Amino acid sequence: MIYKIELDSDCHKSLAIFLLKDVKNAAEIKEMVVKGTLNCCIVKPCLILNLFQIVVAANRAVLSKMQDKMTTRKLSTEILYNLSLSRNITQSLIKFGVGESDRNMLVIIIEEGGEDGTDSILSHFKGVVCPIEELSKLSDEVLIKKTYKVKDAELAVSSLTDSIVTRIATKDFTSV
Repeated sequence: MIYKIELDSDCHKSLAIFLLKDVKNAAEIKEMVVKGTLNCCIVKPCLILNLFQIVVAANRAVLSKMQDKMTTRKLSTEILYNLSLSRNITQSLIKFGVGESDRNMLVIIIEEGGEDGTDSILSHFKGVVCPIEELSKLSDEVLIKKTYKVKDAELAVSSLTDSIVTRIATKDFTSV
């Protein structure tokens, strides 16, 4: 149900991701995340083709924080900013962040070393935790291609996931 992975070995952090459907308190959750009382990042699953997108964006966010080079003020917003091609913070947060009426969401938690904060964070959500494999049913490939400006010609030589992850990883060096 929960996807877990170690991030860059220099940061000693891990990532936990879970998928929620039919969330009834999205407005309350969003407010708690914005205020910082709920230490997680919430993302629209329709814009995520592969969890590797999130891993790359989260790893960039953690490394930026370690180097005091974050563009935003919080780790959760830095992840959303890194997922987006835009250098406009507000646009990035609106595009990838969950809205008050959204019912489906990916929840991302950055954990220190061996800690496990998923249960305490999960307890705030009034929704159904689903197997992470169900993400593919919520992904909107047409919207993802449009968001990341991926053309069919590019897909003749690269996978959609590779194209997206390359854009996330090189955001500071390129403009699409």
